[in-house]
Amino acid sequence: MYRAEILKLRTTRAAWVVGGVALAGMLLVQGFLVALPRVLGSLGSLDGAASGLPADLAPDLSSLADPTQAAFQRTVLDVLATGGGSGGSTGITAVCMLLLGVLAVTTDFRTGGIVPTALVQPSRVRVLAGKAGATATVALVVGVTLAVVSAAGLLVAIATTPGARLELSPAEVLGIWGRGLVVLVLLAWFGLAVGTLVRHQVGAVVTVGALALVEPLVQAVVTLLSGGQSAAASWLPLGLASLATTGQGAAELLGGSAPFGVAAALAGLCAWVVVLLGSGALSFRRRDLV
Repeated sequence: MYRAEILKLRTTRAAWVVGGVALAGMLLVQGFLVALPRVLGSLGSLDGAASGLPADLAPDLSSLADPTQAAFQRTVLDVLATGGGSGGSTGITAVCMLLLGVLAVTTDFRTGGIVPTALVQPSRVRVLAGKAGATATVALVVGVTLAVVSAAGLLVAIATTPGARLELSPAEVLGIWGRGLVVLVLLAWFGLAVGTLVRHQVGAVVTVGALALVEPLVQAVVTLLSGGQSAAASWLPLGLASLATTGQGAAELLGGSAPFGVAAALAGLCAWVVVLLGSGALSFRRRDLV
């Protein structure tokens, strides 16, 4: 089943489009991050005075656009391509991985290909496992490509900034990439679970699109209403993905502290995937295919 599902993804135009969008999004974010210090410098915004920013906030914002800072370098290496919005925005790559998982299963339901697949392999759990393995493979290939692009972006940022050097240890760099690859696989499985539960392709795509749009709004509202004291919204899946990858969220970037650590974020995201994918597997076994 794994080989058959890999062949489906390799010969399906949608999978290539999703990978291309993820790469284009990463290149766009990398270009923005590399150019940002020059743009802000030319506008005189980094000192906080010309921009009218509060004096206590200006240093924190400056670190977000300073290639000499470890926080900036972690952001550049982020394969989710959040552009410094970890915990506050949805990375382009995250949306692409969700769509990859959705399309991997809903395309079969849309075209009716799920019926001959089930005839060849009566075990629906094995069918779903084959799809999970194939989407994980594609997610890893895309993730490795994005990691190479992020490394190139960081090298350009350091090389073009006087006095800048790598502030992260090799172990930390590999940790960011390694966790990023794990997160990409989990997000692809999250999308696979949504597609298995919803089945209808348009409905599933709308569902993950709504998640990408609504979750940052929910986080902002909870933060505003609680005065930044509640970490409840931090347990939403996309926020967990961002925190698990780089180990820093939006609050930490602005001088605050992350609500919990990388291990907790990864565990929380795994819990989301296990619950949804397990529910999808039960639904897949019990419901008719047509």
